[in-house]
Parts: sequence; C-alpha cells; structure tokens
Amino acid sequence: MEMLLKSSQSLLRVCSKNIGSSLYKPVRFNSYLSSELIQNAQIKTKYEISRSPEEWKYVERILPPLTVPKLVPREEFHSEFKPPSDSSENHPYFISRTKNHMIPVYLHLRQRGIRKFTFVRKIQGDIWLLGEEIEKFIQPMSKKPIRMQINEFTGNIIINGDYVNAIKYWLQAKGF
Repeated sequence: MEMLLKSSQSLLRVCSKNIGSSLYKPVRFNSYLSSELIQNAQIKTKYEISRSPEEWKYVERILPPLTVPKLVPREEFHSEFKPPSDSSENHPYFISRTKNHMIPVYLHLRQRGIRKFTFVRKIQGDIWLLGEEIEKFIQPMSKKPIRMQINEFTGNIIINGDYVNAIKYWLQAKGF
C-alpha cells in the first residue's frame, strides 16, 4: 500500500516493500505526468478550422505586424526619439539603426553585475576612427584609462564600463 508524505522539499512516494535492510524507500516524482494528483493530462480541446475571411479579420487585428513600419517624419516625437539626420552621411563611418529604429548601443553585465561592458554594434566604415573619437569623448568622464576592444570583422566596439547613455547622446548629436 502506498501513502503520500508531504515533506518540506518535495512530495515523496513511500513504498511498503522490504528492500534490503530498510522498510521504506522514498521516490521523487520525476515529472508532472507521473504525479498521482494528475488524472488525465491528455485532454483534447475541441476546435474547428474556419476558412472564412470574414471571421479571420478579427484574428488579423490582434496579430503583431511582421515588419516594423517605416518611420513617419515628424518635427517632434513625444518619447524624445530622434530619427537619424542627413548629416550622418558625412562621416567616414556609419552606424545603422536596429529594425526598431533604435541606436545599437547596449550594456552587458558579467559576473553578477560586477563587470559592465558597453557594446556598440552595426558599425560600417572606419571603425578605428570611431573608436578614437569615442575614447576622446569618454575620457573626461572616467578617472581611469579607457579600455576598449575593437572588432573590425564583426563591426563591434566593446568598452569596459557603463557608458551607454553618454554614447547614445553623443551619436544622436552627430546625427546617427
């Protein structure tokens, strides 16, 4: 006969078979389906397939769009978003925006948030010149020398420290 015991760690099944010198052998429930509390997990939901375009329009209304819509030019956005300006083409390097029209500068945390890295992605053109200009811009903000890794093959710059907002502000001022 089996009986269930509740322990603080998990549910255990206790068998009354005599195995070796011990009378009881605790066994953990391995999965959701092996639990005795679950009777029938194979319940099928009844549904019907509709090919009516009249019914399908209600479903299409709640589906997210497949692509991000084109940016509509405005004088000012409520969220303080700034689209790229035409002056960004005058530089020997170019940073393309993400598919959501955002500047690709990210913060990566390592070692449980102790080490912080700023990633600048999607760089095309003279990445070394961009690295020098970023270093000149950031150096007055830091007490230590700026440690930076430039990967020309992937078009990324990795900077030790959290400079995400400063670099985004600087890139927006340059027109990117």
